[in-house]
Amino acid sequence: MRRHHPILILLLTLIGVLSGPTTEAQILRSKRAVARERQEQRMREQSKSPYERFFTTDTTSMRSAQGPFLSLHLKEKQLYMELPSESFGEEMLIAATVSDISNPQLGLPGFKNSGPIPIRFIQKDSVVVMEVVNNDLLYDPTDKSALVKNIRKSYTNVSLHKFPITGLSSDGKSVLFDVTDFFLNEQRFFNALVSEVGSYRLSSSPRPDLSSFTSVKSFETNATVGVERTSYVTLTNSRGKGLEDYPTTYRVTYSLLRLPAVPMTPRLSDTRVNFFLTEKDILRSDNHQIETVNFIRRWRLEPVDMEALKRGELTEVKKPIVYYIDDNFPERWRAGIKAGVLRWNKAFERIGLKDVVQVRDFPKDDPEFDPDNLRYSCIRYVPVGIENAMGPSWYDPRTGEIINASVMVYSNVIKTLNNWRFVQTAQLDPAVRSKVLSDSLLTESLEYVIAHEVGHTLGLMHNMAASAAYSVDSLRSPSFTHKYGTTPSIMDYARWNYVAQREDKGVSLDPPFLGAFDYYAIEWGYKVFPELEDNFFAESKELQEFVSHHEGNPIYRYGVQQVESRLDPTAIEEDLSDDPIRAGELGMRNLMYITEHLDEWITDDPGAEHRGELYEQILAQAYGYYHNIFMMVPGIILRQTSESSGIPRHQVLPKERQREAALWLIEHAEDFRKLGLEKLVGHIPYASLRPFDLVQQDLLKMTMLNTGKLAISYYLDPDSYSPMEYLEDVYSHIFGPTLRRASSLSETEIALQEAFVRYLNASLQYGLQNVYPVGLKSDALSLSYKADKTVCSHAGEENGLLGFGNGNGFPEHLWAQTVNMTSDYTLSYALKVRDLLKRTIPRTRDANLRAHYRLLLGRLDKSIDK
Repeated sequence: MRRHHPILILLLTLIGVLSGPTTEAQILRSKRAVARERQEQRMREQSKSPYERFFTTDTTSMRSAQGPFLSLHLKEKQLYMELPSESFGEEMLIAATVSDISNPQLGLPGFKNSGPIPIRFIQKDSVVVMEVVNNDLLYDPTDKSALVKNIRKSYTNVSLHKFPITGLSSDGKSVLFDVTDFFLNEQRFFNALVSEVGSYRLSSSPRPDLSSFTSVKSFETNATVGVERTSYVTLTNSRGKGLEDYPTTYRVTYSLLRLPAVPMTPRLSDTRVNFFLTEKDILRSDNHQIETVNFIRRWRLEPVDMEALKRGELTEVKKPIVYYIDDNFPERWRAGIKAGVLRWNKAFERIGLKDVVQVRDFPKDDPEFDPDNLRYSCIRYVPVGIENAMGPSWYDPRTGEIINASVMVYSNVIKTLNNWRFVQTAQLDPAVRSKVLSDSLLTESLEYVIAHEVGHTLGLMHNMAASAAYSVDSLRSPSFTHKYGTTPSIMDYARWNYVAQREDKGVSLDPPFLGAFDYYAIEWGYKVFPELEDNFFAESKELQEFVSHHEGNPIYRYGVQQVESRLDPTAIEEDLSDDPIRAGELGMRNLMYITEHLDEWITDDPGAEHRGELYEQILAQAYGYYHNIFMMVPGIILRQTSESSGIPRHQVLPKERQREAALWLIEHAEDFRKLGLEKLVGHIPYASLRPFDLVQQDLLKMTMLNTGKLAISYYLDPDSYSPMEYLEDVYSHIFGPTLRRASSLSETEIALQEAFVRYLNASLQYGLQNVYPVGLKSDALSLSYKADKTVCSHAGEENGLLGFGNGNGFPEHLWAQTVNMTSDYTLSYALKVRDLLKRTIPRTRDANLRAHYRLLLGRLDKSIDK
């Protein structure tokens, strides 16, 4: 048997004693120690402030974005903002951008459906309140008078949202508050989804249980919050629902941006120049009166070297305007986009500023870059089947300083450019006679579109009067067109040279690089006046002199865009030259030639889909020519002028031009149908609908729908074309064959007589002039076809009065109820036509023609008796 060593036995004995059963006293001592430690922990926690507990308790999943502007903390699905105490009361902008969406038709990626709102945070008792800052009043901050204090009380801020305070830092330098509810839930002022889709109104039902935060970022002067939401969308119009409870998921990026501590010197508007405006109430320190004025929207461009500028040398600016190009653009688009942006540098160089506009790709190595952030101006690719582009911008409401801009380019804009170039220039340019534009033509076309949209982001509105400055002969001149293009302003809707004929060899077909008006507008809006020391009243006087020097020259005329009430034939979209009749005739000649060669030129089109699209575009183009002439009949030229210029603010076209347009429409109504070539009907899908026959019904209505607007022009100028003279001409031409006892009528002559009787009946039954004093509207008379592929849209043009520092958006409505006697006129001609029909029917031998006259007589009898 093995014997153990005595020392080993002793060690084992000692170990057994030490590791034996724990005594009751030992257990009690251990429990007391744990309890004491817990008590001490509770005391330590109780001694912490709520702010300290927030950052020391359950922080394993917390995400933070910290910066000098503000900090954001995402903890347990709740979002908290930490705002430095010194930032309370500081003005900032907040905006929401759609970053991505499951259906881009319902919310455009990269777009802000609601403009940025000026806000500030203030502390009230135990909550933090977000206020919308009221910047309507501008006053001298050094004026401490009681009157100023009292007036300011009438311009209070709006409390928009309140947030519970979570805690205050121990040093009192920051406040922590819960902002979850504001960012996570849909807010009425920051709707991510669009309000309309075509003719449908959009309504949505949010699903809060599916909302979540996706990101938080904080930088030196700005911060962003990313949110994902899901809503059920319903689309409704007068015919019913297009969609119902359609699930849509979208991501929204909120941006908060600190406004400049020192506001930019504003610039008073001038109604003769085409800038977007922001309205202000100015409290004049000299007489303490409040005057409502408008400042233009423009970027803050401060020269780096003011002395060089004074010497007439070029100088860079402290903060250039940089546009970042979306990575999603096809590679072959990028050259045209960049060139379109950089065009505007030529205009800035004229006033001494170098490299003002710059363009860069989305940076790959900049962790701060975020295309949805207000800090960055971007050119975004919108993957939606819309043939359009737009150039919105957002600004400091205190001064009109543009803070951020976007150019939104929809994916199908190329389709429109291809169709436009074909329909407007294929008569002369073989290079466009294909399904797809070559790289060079695509670059050239995109450059034009982008330059137009960038013009909007620089603050420029449309100038629809520009193209009326050039004559038809000038547009057919190679030397003129190569120097000046198709219009004095790229901000007009004047596309390619549809006036140029096949024999006009060497003529340029393109819009201008930049027009004379564009250089003029940039100089007016951005010229620096070092000697005036930021006195915007003094600057305004200098600028008024500058504009007055150009006033009266049609190249520098600004024509506001007409939307609802259209009276001025020289300020409309998609037109060329100062002579719509001659331009329309030349354009129709080109369209006939293009239509005849459609099959010959477009061969790689087995299903004829592309030729169908071109055929539709030809229809729209031809309709536009007729509409331009239709606008000439009332023909009131509206001008933005000063009192001292002696130029009338309204001028009616000469009577002979008004009458020429009215008779042209009647005499050429049949010509429109000739574009609907019979040989195309059998194999081009759109042609089989015979759209030229259908739209001709609208053209027939054009021949007689100007009585209401003529009441206005005749009131303004008693020597102009009167409504009675117009109706007599219409009657004499439409019923001329009947007055001459013609034995038969053409299809067009029958259609004209039917349309005229329908017009008379509608006026007698509905008294249309009392409802629509500037143009008759009804389901029976409305024009059913509209060419609406305008490529470009924007928001924010305001109405206003004529004067310096006042509005210049859309023209004011001319309410003509007191001068419009359309019902009286039409009753007279209804009786006149009825008498003619009663005399004619008994002696009409042709049975079909007699039936036509009886139908007209029956309709008139019913309306007159009623």
